[in-house]
Amino acid sequence: MIIVSLPKLIIINTSTPKTNITSKDWLTLLFLSCVWGSSFILIKKSLIGFTFFEMGLMRCVIAFLAFLPFVIYFAKRIDWKRWKDYMFISLTGSAIPAFLYAIAQTEITSIASGILNSLTPSFTLIFGILFFKTKSSLLQVAGVCMGLIGAVFIIMYGSELYIGAKPAYGLFVVLATMCYALNVNFVKRKFQDHDPLVLGAVSFLFVGLPFLVIAIVIGIPQKVMAEPPAQLSLMYLTILSIMSTVVSLIIYYKLVQRTTPLFASSVTYIMPVIVLFWGVIDGESLVLFHIVGLILIVMGIYLIRK
Repeated sequence: MIIVSLPKLIIINTSTPKTNITSKDWLTLLFLSCVWGSSFILIKKSLIGFTFFEMGLMRCVIAFLAFLPFVIYFAKRIDWKRWKDYMFISLTGSAIPAFLYAIAQTEITSIASGILNSLTPSFTLIFGILFFKTKSSLLQVAGVCMGLIGAVFIIMYGSELYIGAKPAYGLFVVLATMCYALNVNFVKRKFQDHDPLVLGAVSFLFVGLPFLVIAIVIGIPQKVMAEPPAQLSLMYLTILSIMSTVVSLIIYYKLVQRTTPLFASSVTYIMPVIVLFWGVIDGESLVLFHIVGLILIVMGIYLIRK
């Protein structure tokens, strides 16, 4: 899914005061980086027994079912008049990215997907400037450009042997990072004082119900019962949905509220290390273009934080 106090020239929302980042915030960032950095290998394993469409559906359905008791418990605290806002954060923070990452990893490696995911802070800055009245510096603009160059390098020059059958599928990951960037800026602006648990729970309600119906209609339960690969993939997908979607989403929204959108989105500093670890463990190749693309993207993030 999602959304940094930075030395000297900070990206600051014009309506938001400067925020002090504590050691607790950094530990939270580390935890989220480890969990989300592991999500790409879990997506890869989930696609063994499911199509990308089935995986996207079930990721949201499992998260919806996990959140459902909280929706019922907090029903009276939910501002149902804001259903459009809830729908927006659900689509941009979870539903659309779930499908985009799934379809991307049908053709590219988990390493490539995880590295490209590091573009999130770049788009967080871009959309903050375009839609949320965020100030920026020339260094930050240069950082965005450098990150985008790194992404282009990976997509354009990554060989089929080392990135996957169709490197252009990395563009689906880029689109997913755009969704996350919109989501984190929107949450910071519209839901600053909202309970993260309530926010996460209700946001899945509007997509979870229709997705559950679709999953039943297309026969996913029967497929899981009949096919061992689907059963194994469901196990990986459940871990992915609970840890990377449900638990982390609540923690992430709280981090966004407590700090700034750019600080929260800087989980992408640490995530590539976790991504590379799992990818190599699973037999994927780590080669020069991975390193060059990653260095460009991380240097871009650094400049964004200057």
